[in-house]
Amino acid sequence: MKKILYIILAFCVLLACIDPFEVETQAFAGVLVVDARLTNEVKQHRVLLSRARPFEQDSISPERNATVSIIENSGANYEFEETTPGIYISNIAFAGEPGKDYRLLITTANGNSYASNIEEMPENVPIASLSFERQTDDFGEDGVAVVLDNSSLGNQPRFFRYDYEENYKIVAPNWDPFEFDIIDSVACIDGDAFEVGIKAKNSLKGRICYGRQFSTNINLASTANLEDNNLSKYLIRFVNRENYILMHRYSILVKQYTQSVDAHSYYQDLESFSASESVFSETQPGFLMGNIISETNNNESVIGYFETAAISSKRIFFDYKDLFPDEPLPEYPITCSRLGDPRLIPRGYHCTLGSGGVCDGNCESPLINQIQANLIVFAGEKEPIDFTRPFFTLPVGCGDCTVLGSDIKPDFWID
Repeated sequence: MKKILYIILAFCVLLACIDPFEVETQAFAGVLVVDARLTNEVKQHRVLLSRARPFEQDSISPERNATVSIIENSGANYEFEETTPGIYISNIAFAGEPGKDYRLLITTANGNSYASNIEEMPENVPIASLSFERQTDDFGEDGVAVVLDNSSLGNQPRFFRYDYEENYKIVAPNWDPFEFDIIDSVACIDGDAFEVGIKAKNSLKGRICYGRQFSTNINLASTANLEDNNLSKYLIRFVNRENYILMHRYSILVKQYTQSVDAHSYYQDLESFSASESVFSETQPGFLMGNIISETNNNESVIGYFETAAISSKRIFFDYKDLFPDEPLPEYPITCSRLGDPRLIPRGYHCTLGSGGVCDGNCESPLINQIQANLIVFAGEKEPIDFTRPFFTLPVGCGDCTVLGSDIKPDFWID
């Protein structure tokens, strides 16, 4: 018994000697962060300025009241104005022209100046083709692959970065032409109980919607090591066939950024940093040198990159039945197979008459509370009528698709 007690005591002493390991990042706190890109699109371009923050801090620190401009080698000067904290928009719409040189200049409110390297606008390479294919990925999952081809790129190697916007049609599986009508939501008013009815909807709102989401990963391609200098069947996006975004009609807009070799190298390093899942991995996240320097203090670090990139874009559509004919649709993301029937009159509800009635029991209607919180939709009346549970209900997304997207049809959408 004494030996057991000694062992327990020794174990407790060892536990007491272990200090918790708290990761704290201080090295780059307060460093200027720049997100700037000039393209060949005629538009008002945007520059984002902020200050680096410790990893454990959630809020972003925008850089306010800076002076921002992009100068062209011909002498043109494009000035930017701060529209919201840390976001600077060019005063006029303009486009970067292939072969011309550009430089980003920044002066912060405290008088410190920053400048980018001189960057040339690359020649634009159009997307030759974009298509959908049914494929099985490396994990054995069946789905849809969005693949891209580029041809006739000439003899020079090309460097590309890709992102996309995907849009998809959503149809509420249990949309109903009737909705709840709350007639009496105040307990014991005039001695009456709660009252809820139904009424016809005055529109088709919530029956058909359109979802939208953007790429979040860094997708880079290069023809530097390809014999024919062409991209063929390059994978942009793979969507598992069980993903509900494919249920009806799906569209993807792919943007191809033709980059300089230096910009491509920067994004490769950035991708390596973001892919590091552990502080103990071989790739140690640290300071990533961009092409922007401080002209006031040579020892000051700046995070970010001023990129000049020529954009080519293409949008395509497809219906689920095009690639999966006579096959079951993916499941809707909300379970709509189980009906609910929340009580209209709560257990313990009681009114004492007099002075219009006073509730001295349970004074909250579960049904009315869920309707007002936009948690449920009407799914049918109960038979036989039960005054405490008069209706069947479903989660709101089953009858109102606006919880998953917008019911405003995009201008570009083609049915």
